[in-house]
Amino acid sequence: MNPLDLAYINRLAPYKVWTENGCDYLIETNYDLLFKIGFMDDYSIWQSGAYQFYINNESHRPSPNDEKLKATVFRIIEAFFAANPDILLYICETGDGRQAFRSRLFIRWFNNYAGRDAYVLQTAEVQEGKTKNFAALIVQKSNPRLKEILSEFDETISILTNKPE
Repeated sequence: MNPLDLAYINRLAPYKVWTENGCDYLIETNYDLLFKIGFMDDYSIWQSGAYQFYINNESHRPSPNDEKLKATVFRIIEAFFAANPDILLYICETGDGRQAFRSRLFIRWFNNYAGRDAYVLQTAEVQEGKTKNFAALIVQKSNPRLKEILSEFDETISILTNKPE
């Protein structure tokens, strides 16, 4: 993954962003909460050019509805696509059983994001045993492989949703 332009992010984002290792980006909010936004290679559907995107509350305390956090997260996403015109998969963390809430929150954030028209957001729910997983595909509408990417995502979700138990 190409590194993100921190100068761009920090010029436009309401919260300061810094990196520890070039793949994890940290944000400290006005509520003294620390969030880690990260990217890692994902080979679950595509053999290259796909990254898993995650948002972790490193403080492990409830976060209020924070418009500045939302705006900062989308500046990071914009910087990702400027440096890596690839595919993002957002998988909601399942450790505390609040993945449905996280999915709804991210979808609401995306639907209120001013730059949303440049991207396709496709969501999915997959039941694995007793756990329901929530995922989203984020890809630029200008991606020359857009139709193929959407088709492969749909096909994979269909296989996972309809697999025998």
